[in-house]
Amino acid sequence: MDRSEGSASPLAASPPASAASAGSPAAGSQSRIPPAIFWVLGAAILLRVATGILARTSSEGQVGLVRFVPPQEAEVLARKSSKPALYDFTAAWCVPCHRLDSEGWSDRRIASVVNGQFVAVRVIDREREDGKNPPAIEALQKRYSVSAFPTLIAADASGRELARMEGYGGTEALARFLEDARRKAAAK
Repeated sequence: MDRSEGSASPLAASPPASAASAGSPAAGSQSRIPPAIFWVLGAAILLRVATGILARTSSEGQVGLVRFVPPQEAEVLARKSSKPALYDFTAAWCVPCHRLDSEGWSDRRIASVVNGQFVAVRVIDREREDGKNPPAIEALQKRYSVSAFPTLIAADASGRELARMEGYGGTEALARFLEDARRKAAAK
């Protein structure tokens, strides 16, 4: 039996060196990106689009149990109702703002006070998302010197600031702020 017929030579069984290295990342300039990176990138893009869409919702309507009016109607409604305005300066990216929405504005006791004693006004900052705010929002932020979110401003019908709360410290702190604002509005 000829050696070449029955068993293959060890050299003949291995592929040529150039063929074996063609599939490895070192051989070419292209490298494989793990699929997990695509999933993470896709999820991040989807989250960004979703928060942008949700943040563009009107400042009018209900958040939790509190009914909000648009900023342009606040002073007129405050004058007509003889109630102070309660401005909620908020932003889509603000984590404490989301806590205020889910805990504070969803608390029945808090919502009852706000809906009964104030004209609630939601002022949504869009500077981070859109590069600038609409002129009316900028004017309100400048008028009340808003530099942090969330900021709550209680103001009388003429727009004079009665009380301010920056940040969100829980429902008890919010209830104390609202009581203080009500007391100051009644004393005016």
